[in-house]
Amino acid sequence: MNPNRITGLTKKHGVMLLCVVWTMSIMSGCAVVLLGAGAGVAGATYVMGKLEDEVNASVPKVQQASVAALKSLALPVDKQRGDKLAAELESETADQKKVWISITSLTSSRSKIVIRVGLMGDEIRSRQILEAIHVRL
Repeated sequence: MNPNRITGLTKKHGVMLLCVVWTMSIMSGCAVVLLGAGAGVAGATYVMGKLEDEVNASVPKVQQASVAALKSLALPVDKQRGDKLAAELESETADQKKVWISITSLTSSRSKIVIRVGLMGDEIRSRQILEAIHVRL
């Protein structure tokens, strides 16, 4: 058997394996990790339609900043509920995409924010909302 033929097959298999891994990563939402994306607003990560970030502020403070951020973007606050451990807000864009903001306590002075815009997610709008929240913290 020709050694060049074996090398050619190995290269083909390597390319096919890379394609399979890439496809699987995209389907599982891991493309963000593979591409090194997600470094935007304060290291926020965007995975499977949700933008997640951690901030050094209590849940009530983040909730207050979120309400102010939505208002600054002319987004109505349709629903809002919260306590010292968790908060949720809902809004809607002019083109009728739902906006969900979830805030959970990590410690008394640190919180996790999760933002989703629309059913499939909208990274650009999610990052705009997160930036507006950061400005108000």
